[in-house]
Amino acid sequence: MKLLVVDDEKSVRVALADELEEAGYLVETAVSGEEAIQWLQREEFDLVICDLVLDGISGEEVLDYILSHTPQTRFLLITANATLESAIKILKKGAIDYICKPFDVEHLLKIISNVEESIRLRKENEALRAQLYQRHQFSNIIGKSPAMQKVFGLLDTVCETDVTVLLIGDTGTGKGLIAETIHYNSPRREKPFVTVSCAALSQELLESELFGHEKGAFTGALRQKKGRFELADGGTLFLDEVDDIPLETQVKLLQVIESGRFERVGGEQTLQVDVRIIAATKKDLQEEMEAGRFRRDLFYRLNVMPIYIPPLRERREDIPLLVEHFLKKYSPDRPLKLSPEIMDLLLEYEWDGNVRELENVIERLVVLGQQGYVDKSFLPQNILNLRKQRPVFEWGKITLPEFLHQMEREILEEALRRCDGSKIRMAEELGIPLPTLKSKLKKYHLS
Repeated sequence: MKLLVVDDEKSVRVALADELEEAGYLVETAVSGEEAIQWLQREEFDLVICDLVLDGISGEEVLDYILSHTPQTRFLLITANATLESAIKILKKGAIDYICKPFDVEHLLKIISNVEESIRLRKENEALRAQLYQRHQFSNIIGKSPAMQKVFGLLDTVCETDVTVLLIGDTGTGKGLIAETIHYNSPRREKPFVTVSCAALSQELLESELFGHEKGAFTGALRQKKGRFELADGGTLFLDEVDDIPLETQVKLLQVIESGRFERVGGEQTLQVDVRIIAATKKDLQEEMEAGRFRRDLFYRLNVMPIYIPPLRERREDIPLLVEHFLKKYSPDRPLKLSPEIMDLLLEYEWDGNVRELENVIERLVVLGQQGYVDKSFLPQNILNLRKQRPVFEWGKITLPEFLHQMEREILEEALRRCDGSKIRMAEELGIPLPTLKSKLKKYHLS
């Protein structure tokens, strides 16, 4: 820890420097405010211990310089002439403390020790924050496929703005990771990132989560609770599974998004927040809107910048990269390689659970392959059963129209499953007009 002692009394300056050097600190000295500022212009100091009354530039002016040029430097006032009023003024400006001459060295060393601990904690926090930022760089999202490159291009566009983002994708595609990445690469990165899962919560519980509640607002509300909007003030609120929000709550959510104002459940005080919204859905909100399950006005508020996160089956070329990443994650000290046969099975599998399911499978292989050998039998049975015989045309037993009818129905059933019932996505993936798709679904009594 590096200290600068500033005092125009030589005896005080030298004695103090000797005590501090004996305590193990690096110490420089200055006889005036001008010399102190020269030191501060040349080198970095953790703490400046400065007399208030100096010839020329005063101790208060040295503090002003520190606050405007090196705000990370702490300032401790020493004086023989300080009134309570002048000391309070210096403390309000930003000094950490003041001590009067003649001062007790042990007391001074205790103050410096507290400063040292405070600096250690600050640096530790900065290091953790740097790790957090590093973990949420775009480069940490695995994907070189054209589909993911398109996503990266959109993310690069939205990060430096405050625009509302709607992430659309199947369960397990990484919507939460992408939401965090947007936040930690945005101007709000120093503020909170708060998540609320809207799935499977009653209206009462969800509103309590979003807006908070006052003591006694409902049965079980034993104390006041801040909601996620309040906790996210200045930062980003991630609304996961937004398609599950009840219609009554959608009205209140819309009001907060539009005005930034709300009341806690059971409360009368109106609170004001500044929050960026990122929402995520696994459903087609346009279809939910048409079905009367999602408000049109809320949809348009959330759908400012929609980003479609492709499922793993639409970017199979990323699977080897993801496999390599997860092998390193779960077996960093024991390199594991998968056989071409295992990789082929992973490439052929449909991955309904997407990246999350793939990660779970790789973790399983690492656990079972403790001897450095990964056998195909370690794979889950549903992947091993992948290569079952597909329907074939049996001569003399079925007509071509019957076979085609059977295949078309199976394809439509599979498309319904893959697209979670979204007719718009089904039509896009099957490459047929939406009216044609609806006609075929009606023909086979599929919904």
